[in-house]
Amino acid sequence: MSPKHFKEIREQIGLTQDELAQVLGLAGKKSISHLETGFRTPSPLIGAVMSYLGSLSQRKAQEFIEEFQRHIDKEKASGKGRKLG
Repeated sequence: MSPKHFKEIREQIGLTQDELAQVLGLAGKKSISHLETGFRTPSPLIGAVMSYLGSLSQRKAQEFIEEFQRHIDKEKASGKGRKLG
């Protein structure tokens, strides 16, 4: 996925860099900025999530993000959301 396409999808779904970083579990807007400028390349997982979000209407993308966030919050609360490495 090109940096330009990555940014277009973020703007299409109506998220700031900070908001998208939170959804993707990244450190902050600097991480998103690096992906949008080509300084970094998205992982296959992040690329797939962005591609999927880009295929949805803004409303459907927001619904997906809200459901995804509920699952993330549930994992964090259960203690299963451990970082790898």
